[in-house]
Amino acid sequence: MARATVATAAGVGASQASVITINLTNNFISARDGNHLNADLTGDGKLDTALNNATFFYSYLGSTKYGFHFPRFSAAVDINGVVARGYDNGDYPFRSVTLGLQHRFATGGYSVYLTGSIPISFKDLHINNGKLTSGWLDVTVTPDKVQLDGFAYYTPDQGSTLALLAMGAGGVLSLRRWRTARERA
Repeated sequence: MARATVATAAGVGASQASVITINLTNNFISARDGNHLNADLTGDGKLDTALNNATFFYSYLGSTKYGFHFPRFSAAVDINGVVARGYDNGDYPFRSVTLGLQHRFATGGYSVYLTGSIPISFKDLHINNGKLTSGWLDVTVTPDKVQLDGFAYYTPDQGSTLALLAMGAGGVLSLRRWRTARERA
């Protein structure tokens, strides 16, 4: 947790009026670079998700039965109880990735990866007035890395300050028009 998760207004977008998306950077565990996972996704100093059993390794094998030299590596973490794991056995590379119930593998020079979403719930005083907020965490798993790409959460239909910042003045005007139309109805 040496590096902080970065969530900026530039990384915020509204795919719907009630969904906010935040891109994360430098939030990963890697076979070569170590553990840089941060469970504080919103930046308020409180853990927003459970990151358990984080492990990683990288080793270089001698000759394999085929006479080639390949590294052996893995990165894994349980995210809210969902297993995210990448692995390469180093023997004429057999690569595999797991994310929850999804599993893929490849051999030889082929690459493999999985992306998916994991449900999360969190409380942040600056989001939804501190109420329990539901959302999802986007994750990418490769044989040597588990990356937390971003997260999204639901807001009430009137939007939030963060969403309005992302949408700019047009978002404020839209919100005001929506409220006026609702009051007249």
